[in-house]
Amino acid sequence: MRLGLILGIFLCLSTLLMSQEEENAKKDIETEKMTLWEAEINAIYKEKGKVRAIVPVDPIWTGRNFEEIREKIQKIKEFPIRQKITKKKIGTFEVREVEHERSIEKGKKVVEYQIMIYGKLKLRKKSYFKNISNDFYISMLKEEITYMDPSPFFKQVVTLPTALILHQKDRKEMLLVPSGVFIHGQGRDGDQDDFNPAFMNPDFSTLIDLPSFYIDKYEVTNQEYDRFLRETGYKPPHYWVNGNIPDGKEHHPVVSLGYRDVEEYARWAGKRIPTELEWEKAARGVGVSITKTRKDTFIFELQTQRFPFGEKFDSMYCNSLESGIGDTVSVFELSTKGASPYGVIGMCGNAPEWTSSWYEPYEGHHFSSPIAGKTVKVIRGGSYMDSQKRCSVHYRTFGGLPNLREDKKAGFRLVQDLRN
Repeated sequence: MRLGLILGIFLCLSTLLMSQEEENAKKDIETEKMTLWEAEINAIYKEKGKVRAIVPVDPIWTGRNFEEIREKIQKIKEFPIRQKITKKKIGTFEVREVEHERSIEKGKKVVEYQIMIYGKLKLRKKSYFKNISNDFYISMLKEEITYMDPSPFFKQVVTLPTALILHQKDRKEMLLVPSGVFIHGQGRDGDQDDFNPAFMNPDFSTLIDLPSFYIDKYEVTNQEYDRFLRETGYKPPHYWVNGNIPDGKEHHPVVSLGYRDVEEYARWAGKRIPTELEWEKAARGVGVSITKTRKDTFIFELQTQRFPFGEKFDSMYCNSLESGIGDTVSVFELSTKGASPYGVIGMCGNAPEWTSSWYEPYEGHHFSSPIAGKTVKVIRGGSYMDSQKRCSVHYRTFGGLPNLREDKKAGFRLVQDLRN
């Protein structure tokens, strides 16, 4: 019996180690999506349609002959329908039948097949049917390895950054936001200060490329701020009666701080205040998918969300005016389902957060404001008193009047650069 128990434990540990190795192997490899073929929508009747495609012969990805090509297409069954210019997905094309039209030869060898695919159109809105034309297409993608960590081939193995760390000074959990491009702002309303003129047509020249950094998983709480006060003798917030934390609010975010107060805490902790773009990436994620075509060009597809937890608002995940709570809540009581794509909690409502960025227009945009420029700092995230609009990942407000010390307007969380 004891031997059986030992064997069981050994097998469990072996399985866990193998799973960890597989997960680490995935992290060591970077892949890139590439387009194998595209097919324009050729004709539609009611909810049925047909598309014509030129499919290259590829023993691995498409098939060695028409029969294999047809089998793979029918196996995938559903393909996203996209608009050519915006690359926006408007629905799916469900394959019913694949017909051979002609074989294309090169040097007496078939290199491509022209095929016709018949199927059913499933569009997100019925109104889209009247706009369907050959301006829409379906495509087949493949993933190619573009980078593989070479460290396993050398004696000195490079350790990948940890997704979660515990900061040595303030003992706060911090989450990794990996380097890379992301999309910022919004592209619908040009009259707003968060308008990004390049939002609807992103490319590498307009996307923001940020290095990796760590960000506090939770906003700084009253209890954590109290430790800073006791160690430094700094002045407590004005709403703390006799310098004491309000009863029962030890784990609520500290609020009503000026920018200079936050600077002092950051200096003590050995961290820094995030820029507004770092804050926004941590809240919304990348927001765009990038696919490489066979012609070595790139397709950029928007995958944005208005809130850290998705496109649709839910007051269960955001302590805003709509939640009806009417006060801050403990950062540990906030739903984990309201976390950002990187796992950051509380970036929607509860307490507004200072950033280190001056309140200025985004590149290519101009808005009229007497305080725009290097006068006030951007504040993000909204509060329990704000509507859902003001709690979105791209909404901007500001603080710093009459100055950055006296305007006690927000709470905060901090970031730290990834150290090699």
